[in-house]
Amino acid sequence: MDEERTSDPYRRFTITTLRYEGVWWAKARVAEVAEEDVGGDRPVQGGPWKGKLEAKTAAEAFCDCGKAG
Repeated sequence: MDEERTSDPYRRFTITTLRYEGVWWAKARVAEVAEEDVGGDRPVQGGPWKGKLEAKTAAEAFCDCGKAG
């Protein structure tokens, strides 16, 4: 199976990049969520990407513009 997954901290978020069938996807979530808050991974729009760096950069922009939470 062609799969690779990594999670990295970015500011107050956690960014996950995932390679599946040769292309990269990204999702992001608030790193520290109170128990009563319903959170979760939010897919980063614009994918798939050809490289991991492109996916991670898109996820960082996604977090910076407030869409990740």
